[in-house]
Amino acid sequence: MEEVRSLLRAYVTEDEPPIGLSGAAVLAAARRSRRQHLLAAAVAVAVAVLALALAVVVLPHRGEVANAPCPTASDTRAALVDRLSCVVGRAVRSLLPPDAQITRLTIPGETPPADPFHLIADPAGDAPRDALFHMGVRVTDARGSGSVYILTVPSANSGGPPCEEPEEILCRKEPTPQGLLWLSTLRSGDILTHRVALATPDAVVQFWSNNSGVLERAGVGLPKQRPEPTLTLEQVRELALTPGLAF
Repeated sequence: MEEVRSLLRAYVTEDEPPIGLSGAAVLAAARRSRRQHLLAAAVAVAVAVLALALAVVVLPHRGEVANAPCPTASDTRAALVDRLSCVVGRAVRSLLPPDAQITRLTIPGETPPADPFHLIADPAGDAPRDALFHMGVRVTDARGSGSVYILTVPSANSGGPPCEEPEEILCRKEPTPQGLLWLSTLRSGDILTHRVALATPDAVVQFWSNNSGVLERAGVGLPKQRPEPTLTLEQVRELALTPGLAF
């Protein structure tokens, strides 16, 4: 937890935090912290694999999703997680084909939640919003498997992922009423990633989607499992601008 605190503190105090880099470092630290906790608890891998198999869900009809109310409370971290998870889940589901299957992406030994969109909140402070909120899901449809991720970091600055990254093939900035958007497409070998970050007055919200259903890990190549990312760049942009993601 202390590693997450220190990295997140550095992230939010930078003038122009490169979310594609320092955001990834914070996320990696959070995963290391959770992995150590899981190992200490001696969670059986077989149980995690079984739970992962049970976590595959078939999407409900779009009308059912649209009519499902989301919680409104944000006074505790648990309440904030429930609200944001509902908003994110509804937004992603609305962009997917009705027969798509969703599986939560997990680190080894981690049991996936019943709701594949339930956000992880790695603490970085005492206030409900002082945490790294993130999750990733595998989406499988007729074209193969890909992934969708979200990473939300509390931040009062206006920084976003810089353009001219080594693997970048497209990058642009776009002002919106909610804040400044950074839209980019990156290629690493056979893996194509559409990424959009929104810098709001109180947070930086980043969504991205790629064409592999394997969990992203630092320094590990991903297998191509579909021709293109699960979501288009415009769809990822739509996710970043989803109402209700504010703290």
